[in-house]
Order: sequence, then structure tokens, then C-alpha cells
Amino acid sequence: MHILARWITAFTLALTTCLAAGCVRDQDEFSQESWEALGMGIEPEAFEERLSGLETVRIDPPPVIGEGYSPPEFPPDIEFEPEEWSTNVHGESIAMAGEAKKGGILRLGWSSWPPTIRTDGPNSRLSILSDLQEMVYESMLDYDPVRAEYVPRLATHWQIDEDGKTFRFRLDPEARWADGRPVTADDIAATFDHRKNPDRRDPASSQYWSNLVETVEILDRHTVEIRSPERQWRNFLVIALSHIYPASYIRMDGQTYLEDWSWRLPPGTGPYEIRPGDIRKGHSVTLRRRADWWQADLPHTQGKYNFDEVRFIVVRELELMLQRFYAGELDVFPVSRAQQWVDELPQHRLVRNGWIQMRKVFTLKPEGYGGFCFNMRQPPFDDVKIRQAFAHLFNREQLFRSFFFYQYEHTDSYFPGQEWARPGAEPIRFDPSKARELLAEAGYVERDSQGRLVHEDGSRFPTLTLEYSAQGFTRIFRVVQNDLWNEAGIEMDLQVLDYSTILRKVWEHRFQIVFWNWTASLFPDMHFQFHSEFAEQRQSNNISGFADPEADRIMEAYQREFDPDERRRMLQELDQIIFDSHPYALSWYAPYFRVIYWDRFGHPPEYSSRYGDYPLDIITYWWADSEREARTQANMGEGQPNYPDKPLSQSSEREPRYWLDNELPRPNVPGREPTQ
Repeated sequence: MHILARWITAFTLALTTCLAAGCVRDQDEFSQESWEALGMGIEPEAFEERLSGLETVRIDPPPVIGEGYSPPEFPPDIEFEPEEWSTNVHGESIAMAGEAKKGGILRLGWSSWPPTIRTDGPNSRLSILSDLQEMVYESMLDYDPVRAEYVPRLATHWQIDEDGKTFRFRLDPEARWADGRPVTADDIAATFDHRKNPDRRDPASSQYWSNLVETVEILDRHTVEIRSPERQWRNFLVIALSHIYPASYIRMDGQTYLEDWSWRLPPGTGPYEIRPGDIRKGHSVTLRRRADWWQADLPHTQGKYNFDEVRFIVVRELELMLQRFYAGELDVFPVSRAQQWVDELPQHRLVRNGWIQMRKVFTLKPEGYGGFCFNMRQPPFDDVKIRQAFAHLFNREQLFRSFFFYQYEHTDSYFPGQEWARPGAEPIRFDPSKARELLAEAGYVERDSQGRLVHEDGSRFPTLTLEYSAQGFTRIFRVVQNDLWNEAGIEMDLQVLDYSTILRKVWEHRFQIVFWNWTASLFPDMHFQFHSEFAEQRQSNNISGFADPEADRIMEAYQREFDPDERRRMLQELDQIIFDSHPYALSWYAPYFRVIYWDRFGHPPEYSSRYGDYPLDIITYWWADSEREARTQANMGEGQPNYPDKPLSQSSEREPRYWLDNELPRPNVPGREPTQ
């Protein structure tokens, strides 16, 4: 522990003892003898002077976790010849390096509490956890999607052998963990050992990583060689962009990891950290900006990661979350309801006066798919005709008309709005006649005296149970429930459960039907979600149980295909096969994110990066603006608008569409400095 920390600890313990004994004294009466009794050996004035600089001093954490770890004996350092390696400089950024200020708190809402905060293992593959981990951990490389090039992160240089299976990375000697230890090749080896380890009880994940990484060889302290068992185009991408964990913390048995580490994280190398006291179970998780982040002074990080704290607060009801936002307890609110966006928010007094701002930010982020996912392992959804009939009874058109104000697009592909979607395909639309025809082909030909759909053998169509956690979706599911009954005589019960319970049931395949959405990446890989090897595996992303030999063949060949045009054709063919099987009744998507926020933040003029999304781009590029904050507070007190010369309605005017027509950030923006 740092010497100043010892002084503070001694002082605190002694003063606490004194208070407990009833011997409180005025600060002015604290004598020189008292300082000596505490073992300070320092004048009080000098002590105060040293205390004044404490906020800039990193205090080592107590050596509890990771204690006793001894780094391995590394091979002798190999001679580094930069000309034999690949590297790049970072490209253009939307960060406002000359304007963004450090400080302040950003408070965001979570609609549910995650079942764990672990990076791996059961129930860990959640987008809210990914948001946290992206701020805490770093990968060996980053990827610039605009230039289609890798750029340094933990590693400064890399090599890809001609065999396409052997990769080497040269770590930055300056890279440091939050506990002060240097990042070494041993950390890389421990990370992939951890991911491959079956005792983490996530068999699909450990199998995936075992198929990806065959060996990790430590060449020297800063150089590591990773070999894949076969030549696949994605291997380098996935390995290079995977988060790295510290060997001194992650080397543990599975039982310890799963039981003792559900609610804490090993130290990271990223710009933020989560301390044990920052996790308030069921209530909030706080990210704290690290003053000692090893990349803090590098050119390409300037203007990024500006908030001192980012706090995620659990508010389980969206309407209550909105009210807490209006009350100033949250700073940003993502608007999921189109009716709110079009009808309600523009008329709200806080919005009309500009104290709260509205933004619909269009980006080119790949959109995922989602909708009603069927459990194909059991009746009635083991029959493709039943699944297709349900899709024809999913009245998205009424939802668009009644609730969504035509703000969304139909999802008609498992790659919506992307180049990998099958071209010219006939979409599915609400068609009760077609649905009844399909049900008849499945043997359900008539309705009984009570209106229930019955099979030709006399058995009733089973009552469906839809379980969900977001109360706001009830109005949407009521429409589906009514159409199923009115048009086909199918009953569906709606049950609201807590999020953790639904997660467990889905991962364990104990559901009939669930409304589920997936995110997407720049480089699609459907193997984990649709390959038959995961169809019966619990804790896998193939929650529907989809299995098709031809789809397997395409997904396996896709991994080995280095021609991007051929990969595009393969994905389009795969899209058709999956779509025809109807593992999901697909829903809708939007090529933007919508937020309202208090007018106390600065932000780039583009609001988000080209492929960005909420909330990561707000956390990364926005900052607390004290002048805007003061103006908003003053105008609210006086009842004056923030922007008297602008229209009151923001809903139609505030739609940044810059990235639909541009590849690079806006040029010549004051406060934006070159990142190279």
C-alpha cells in the first residue's frame, strides 16, 4: 500500500477510537504530541500540504485478490524489428478533443437487474453487460470500420502468417492494469485458457473458443503467438478484438469463478473501473473514470471518456423511468415508444422550452433481428406450418398504425437492411386466410363450440404461454393475443415475470414462445445462433433449436471462405433457408436510436460515430457542460426557453442524418483535433 494511504489509515483509525471514547477535541487543539503519538513524525502544516495533492495520487488497492501471483519466467526478449510487423495509425474521430471537459456524472436507466456481472459463464451474454465491459476491458487491437483496417490497442503491432492460422501480437510495454501491473503475454494466455475452460459451465462458449484457439505460446514478455486449428477468415478478427483479462485474477477454478465472482470484476486496462462498493445489488452499478488510465494521454484518446462517473440505475417500469428522468434523477432516456416520440414528448413543457432535448440519430450500425421466437423442440412449434401460421397472424401493420406511427420498418430478413439479406424475397404479412390454410394443413381444421381450434383427431390446440418482463409490451402482445383468438381460435396467456427468471427459462429451453431480440455485428456469424451442434445445448444462442443440414454446410463453408463477395452470396442463401423454416415470427427495426436528454451536455455535431449506438457513444464522446447546465437551471427558474429563436417542436427538426451520406466526421469543426 502507498505510504500516504498508510498515513490516512492510521489517522482514521486513531480518530475513530478517540470519537468512540468520547474524547472529541477541536481540530485546533490537536497537538504536536498527538501527531507524534500517531507515528506521523511530521508537522501538521506539512501533513495538510501533502493531503492537498491526494486526488492526483494513485493509491494501490489492498493485495487481497490476486495476492501471491507470481509471473512466469518469460523467455528472453526477442529482438523487435518493426518493419517485419503490421501496424496502423488511428483514423478520424468524432471526439471533440479541444472542447470536451472531464468531470461530472452521467446517470442512465436500466429496466432490469442483470443475473450476474461476470464477463463469462451462465447468463453473461447480455447487451447491458457488454456495455459495462467495453468500458473496463480492452482488446489487443481495434478495428476501424470506415477504413477497414486494424489499429493498435493493447498491442502496437501484429503478424499473420501465410498459413492464415498463426498470429502474433506485440504488446505495448506501457499497457497497465488498473492495479498497476504491466500487461504481459501471460495475460493473453490466461484469457484464452479461461474462455476455453469447460468448468465455466457455458459449454457452447467453451466449445466455440476451443475450436477457435488451438495454442497460445508466450514468445517473450511482450510477444505472444496464437494458433488456430484451421484456416478461417474470422479467426484473426475475433482473437484480436476479444477483451483481455489479467492472469493474476482470472486463473481460478470454475466453482470459485462462478460463485465468488458473480458480482465483481477483475481489474481491467480500460478507461473505467467498477469498484466493489459501486455495485448496489438490485439498484445500480457505477463506472468510475480512471485518472491513471495508461492511454489517457495518447493523441487518439483525447476528447473521449469524459464523465468521472457513469451510473446505471435500475427502474423496472419504463413509465416510472421516464418520470424519474423528468424529475432530474436520470440524465438520458432512450425512447422506445413511437407514440411518446411523435405525440407526447413534443408537447411536454420541458421539451417545448428546450430544457430537455430530443434527438433521433441515424447511423449505419448493423441491425439485429428479433420477434417471437418459437421453441421448435416441442409441440406445437415443432411443426413449420404452425410457425408460419403464427407469423401470418402477427399483425405488425396494425401495430405500425395504432402504436408505432409508422416509425419502424418490417424485419423481413435475419440481416435487416444489410447487404447480406436475400434479395427480392417475398415478405410475410398479416394474412388470416393464409394462416387458417396452413393450420388446416397441420390438421387443425375447425373450431369447437367454445371457439377453440381443434385437431382432426379431436384434440384442442394447446394454450400458448407468452412470458415477458417489460410491462410496456402488454399493449402490443394484447393485439397478437386477440388476433390469434379472433382469427384462428388459439388462446395465448400473457404472464409477466422478472427478467432473471425469463433468462433462466430461455437458456434452459423451458419456454413455448418468447419475444427476443439480438444485436448484430459488422461481420455476421450465424454459427452460434443456428448451427445444429448448439440446437440442444443449454446456455447457447440457438434458443429456438433450429437445425438444418444445408444451413450447417453453408455456415461451415462460410468460415473458410476468404472472398467477401462469395461470403455475401452464402449469407443470402442462408437467410433464405432460415427464413423458410420460421424459427422466429420477425418483428420490426429502426435504423436509428432515439434519446431525450437534459440540456446540460456537450456532444459532437454528429452525436454518434458512423456505426455507433446508445449508450456507448454517449458514454464515449459526450461530456458534462457546466455552462449549459447553469443556463438550463437559470431559465427553468425564470420560466424562459433555452432557445427562444428556434421552433418549439423538436420532433421533426432534430433528426441528425449525417452518416447516411458521409463516411468521415464533419471537417473543420472547432474543438476537433487530429487524432494521429
